[in-house]
Amino acid sequence: TFEQAIKRLEEIVDLLENNKTSLDDSVELFQEGVQLSHIVQKNLGNVENKVSKILIDGQLEDLI
Repeated sequence: TFEQAIKRLEEIVDLLENNKTSLDDSVELFQEGVQLSHIVQKNLGNVENKVSKILIDGQLEDLI
């Protein structure tokens, strides 16, 4: 879920900022973080589209 992705990103940032991992692990964590950030961006984009639709039409309809 969006919330799980954000929580994991926060964990990754904490690990990387505090030098709690080896270089190899840091690279793997960074890669995971990039993937999670794409998921979060996609989810935010979907929500933004829904909010825009509500603001324009006053109601949310599924777009096909």
